[in-house]
Amino acid sequence: MELRDYGTALRRYWATWAAIALTGLFVALVVVLAVRPTYTTTAQVFVASSGDGTSGSQFVSQRVTTYPDVARSQTVLGPVIDELSLDESVTDLRARVAAVNPPDTSQVDVSVTDEDPARAAAVANAVAERFSTAVEDLEERQDGVSPVDLTVTDPATVPSSPVFPVPGLVLGLGLFVGLTLGAAVAVLRSRADTRLHTVDDVRTAWGAGGDELTVHAVAARRSRRRRGTGRPVAMLARQLEPVDDDGSVRAVVLAASPDESQAAHDLVTALATELVDGGTPVVVAEPGEDAAAPVLPAGARLTVASASAPAREWRRLARENDGAVLVVTAGRTEAADLREARSLLAAVGAGLFSVVLLPSRRTGRAASGDTTPARPAVPAADERVPAGP
Repeated sequence: MELRDYGTALRRYWATWAAIALTGLFVALVVVLAVRPTYTTTAQVFVASSGDGTSGSQFVSQRVTTYPDVARSQTVLGPVIDELSLDESVTDLRARVAAVNPPDTSQVDVSVTDEDPARAAAVANAVAERFSTAVEDLEERQDGVSPVDLTVTDPATVPSSPVFPVPGLVLGLGLFVGLTLGAAVAVLRSRADTRLHTVDDVRTAWGAGGDELTVHAVAARRSRRRRGTGRPVAMLARQLEPVDDDGSVRAVVLAASPDESQAAHDLVTALATELVDGGTPVVVAEPGEDAAAPVLPAGARLTVASASAPAREWRRLARENDGAVLVVTAGRTEAADLREARSLLAAVGAGLFSVVLLPSRRTGRAASGDTTPARPAVPAADERVPAGP
């Protein structure tokens, strides 16, 4: 797919895209409202050498990287639980305690996460103090002197904002995920959609010769402009101007999809109105009506046919008409229906004037071609409207 195809998919399935995006935003909002906030605070412990000279500094540099594990040990956390009367096990507390030695430093940062910000600060400071004592005891030599001296240089403070959930971050993430998933679903739906939406879809579904196929695309009501000679229905009317030696033209109008027969009737009404406006008398024949005799002097005869009609009827229509106009309803006609209609016309030897791509009837009158309502039907067969003044 090209970039243009992705844009088309997103426009075509914007409702799916928007619905999934809003769902992602709603889930994020539920998380913000339902999840209890958690707070994190950190106490900083500085490790120094208690001796003189560079050997002490080297000793600290070598040993400080092993101290974070001590901060999360039973030796430290057990006494903290007893001191603060915490109602949890060492394992539970260990899951909320983190200790790290920042690279190229002689310090250990002890962090605690809790739903209560005050308790988080109390636990972090208690762990830092107990950790300092435990390390000094572990490093104590036989002479009773410890080569390291640990000091809580930056006690933990009560945090004022939670680390999770952060409303702005969670809502933004939910919207981003929703938009991404929505776009993916829209593209997948577009790839799986076998309906015809655009002129390119019609040409592709037609198969061989689709590039030379004449397709008139009628815009939806909201995008139609004022009447003019460039309108698709007007262009089709010019294409159907009488071409026979007797000054008449006969065309059969067929909806590619059996479920869209009303679209063919709507097109015939708009087309007949356009032809009459141009001074061409028109007769709209009912299906099955004999069309062997000349219709009108210099006139047009339009017949609405059904793809489900018997083969015998279609052979008669092919003989009695100069060609067919195939009607496709955007977003409702399947590609298979168009190919089947093409096979039908080819089987009976019927020519094709053009394909008319109509907007879905949900957007307004399918083939009116402008914002004004179509005028009443066309002259009856016995009214014999003259071709000109």
